Amino acid sequence: MKRAPLIVLLLAAAACVNRKAERIAATTADGRIVSIDSVTEMYDAGGVRVIQRRNAANPVVAVDVYLLGGLREATAATQGLEYLLLNASQYGTQHYPGSMARAALRRTGSRIVIEPEEDWTKYGFRGVQDEFDSTWNIFADRLMHPALAEHDVVTTRNRLIASVRQRYNSPDGAITAIADSFAFAGHPYALSPSGTEASLASLDSAALAGFAAARTVRSRMLVVVVGDVDRPAVERAIARTFAQLPAGDYRWVLPERLKVDSRVALVEREMPMNYMLGVYEGPPASANDYASFRVAVAMLGSMVTHAVREERGLSYAAYAPFYDRGVSAGGLYASTNQPIAALEQMREQVQRMRAFPADYPVSSFTKQFVLEYLGQNSTSAEQAGSLARAQLYRGDYRLAMKEMDDLRHVSSSAIGAASRRYFTNMRFVYLGDTTLAGRDLREALLKVGRP
Repeated sequence: MKRAPLIVLLLAAAACVNRKAERIAATTADGRIVSIDSVTEMYDAGGVRVIQRRNAANPVVAVDVYLLGGLREATAATQGLEYLLLNASQYGTQHYPGSMARAALRRTGSRIVIEPEEDWTKYGFRGVQDEFDSTWNIFADRLMHPALAEHDVVTTRNRLIASVRQRYNSPDGAITAIADSFAFAGHPYALSPSGTEASLASLDSAALAGFAAARTVRSRMLVVVVGDVDRPAVERAIARTFAQLPAGDYRWVLPERLKVDSRVALVEREMPMNYMLGVYEGPPASANDYASFRVAVAMLGSMVTHAVREERGLSYAAYAPFYDRGVSAGGLYASTNQPIAALEQMREQVQRMRAFPADYPVSSFTKQFVLEYLGQNSTSAEQAGSLARAQLYRGDYRLAMKEMDDLRHVSSSAIGAASRRYFTNMRFVYLGDTTLAGRDLREALLKVGRP
């Protein structure tokens, strides 16, 4: 297998990683340096599941509440509802009416985080230890007791609709949104976590209040706390807030498989450039070949970038995105004015990955994931996300640190097997001049995903 120059560069850079650099440590309250695993625990607080990692060396505290279900809690008519609800809560709550909620939060110096995702809605804050209790009170009241005055909901709704409209005006934003709804048709992932213009426009204060009353329950919550705050402080905070919520009957499970087959959607739009995005199904995040698939997608992306963009100049951007979800997926993307030529090169790289030799040296390449993991876990917020994903996707928060070993030990034969199994049955969206290549365009798009 010919080594593309980009891959060689990645190998050289990743080879600089050593085992000592891979150790992530924490500082205890008495100043000892210990493994982060030894200061990480999971416990029940008032009927709420909590994962906590205390690091006395980091005064920044990250708190995230994972409201589980994500798009499985939505319909086409209600997509974006929870995102709208949480954003509208900034305009007043039971204990912080009107502008008091925002003013009180400003005094703490903390920041609220709202991130709607396919499998959950993440609602959290970033603050410092000294303001933990004050921030928690505001943060919890927004979730538990939002005022949801109609004029505040309308203000928030109009802002979110403008954001959605802006996303569709961007070619990359538009093709991503279209690809999601097309590639995942019939699956909850086809919906949008942040909503559409139509769904948001139909939501009012009554709809938000009804959802909050029915679905803000303890069983939908996973709380993750990372930073210099002790367990008693977290338990007290939950006892006076979330522990007062109804238990509910929600049960977290991984979503069903996507069952993607080969299809093509051609969307005519007058633009100076054409955009192509194909999506193919990957394994569930809990599967044994999840790490192999992740590495295979990264290698495919390196090869596509080199062959399409760097070597032949057929695209301003060409790569293979990885979708880290309960059921993973991969993609192939290119922006180009020569779609047939670009697709031929993309297909060739897919075929090379399917024929990946069992003796190809990959250990240095996989070390780039160790570098990436370390970089992505350098802050309290990033560590909180890693712990949550390990618990929800793999059933054990302690597997967060094992992720490095899983990626490092991916073999060349496993990469080839993952490529042959998953780099097929692609659903492609083409956005741009659909007459550019005539009938050959549809066939070229379908051909990329064929064995």
